[in-house]
Amino acid sequence: MGTDWRRTKKVTMAGGWLVLAALLLVGCTAVTTANHAAPPTQAAALSLATPVPPATFTPSPDYLITPTPHQPITVTRPSTAPLFNLDSSGQIIGASAEGRPIVVYRFGSGPQPVIFVGGIHGGYEWNTILLAYEAIDYFTTNPAQIPPEVTLHIIPAANPDGQYQVTQQNGRFQPTQVLSNTVSGRFNANSVDLNRNWDCDWSAAAQWRDNVVSGGERPFSEPEVVALRDYVLAVQPAVVVFWHSAANGVYAAGCPETDGRSLELAGVYGAAATYPTYERFSSYPITGDASDWLTTQGIPSFTVELKTHADTEWPQNRSGMLALLDGVSR
Repeated sequence: MGTDWRRTKKVTMAGGWLVLAALLLVGCTAVTTANHAAPPTQAAALSLATPVPPATFTPSPDYLITPTPHQPITVTRPSTAPLFNLDSSGQIIGASAEGRPIVVYRFGSGPQPVIFVGGIHGGYEWNTILLAYEAIDYFTTNPAQIPPEVTLHIIPAANPDGQYQVTQQNGRFQPTQVLSNTVSGRFNANSVDLNRNWDCDWSAAAQWRDNVVSGGERPFSEPEVVALRDYVLAVQPAVVVFWHSAANGVYAAGCPETDGRSLELAGVYGAAATYPTYERFSSYPITGDASDWLTTQGIPSFTVELKTHADTEWPQNRSGMLALLDGVSR
């Protein structure tokens, strides 16, 4: 009985040891299997470690905004033209045939607007553009010279394509940057003489000296002329002055007859600037002239012709401008 008990005890203990060994073997196998399990794929690891960025949203054409007439003008510049550096005080009023901006600078805040325009014949009359910039600089540093009753508007280059043709510059330029042959710069990119494109005695075949030039397909066919016309009509100025070169004189406008108020104001400018004053330009027939058309709208206008194509004659024209501003303010 004791012997059987002892044998049974040994068997039981041996069985227990076998069970324990089996359990240990299973545990080791499980640990070994876990330690040798395949790692997660790279994609799975990235999805856990790094958030996936959202897809790029590309708006459909329905999201594109079409500017309304009340928004600022968007100017499309040609790829060949350098970026136009617009002074902070300038305002774009339109664009040329090639997309260059037409800019106005304003001084004062009086009820009597006066507009000066340079460079309607572009690079051919490049000194009128530089004259306009001299005036801009002068009134920027001498704002008290503008009578309280006056708002002064200066448009340096009414034909920026013609300017670029001769200077390869948009906006300000130096005289040393002007090409020796400037005739091509008289016209815009459509080869139209912009001072023959207005609706006063207009002709498609216009005259410049002994040359036949294009007056455009119809009056106001050119974007520069439309921009200038619309701006002037919106402002309703007391007078508009165009700087040209080079015929040495101040010429009153009229369509068909000389306008009395234009002649009166031309005399004020001419006397102060010591230029001779004339009732009309009569060296050769002019059709589609800007100043002439403006008088048909009840807006006095005249042309100042400098003596040469190279000098701005600033002291003379400063005196003429100041006298005119004073005359308009009375």
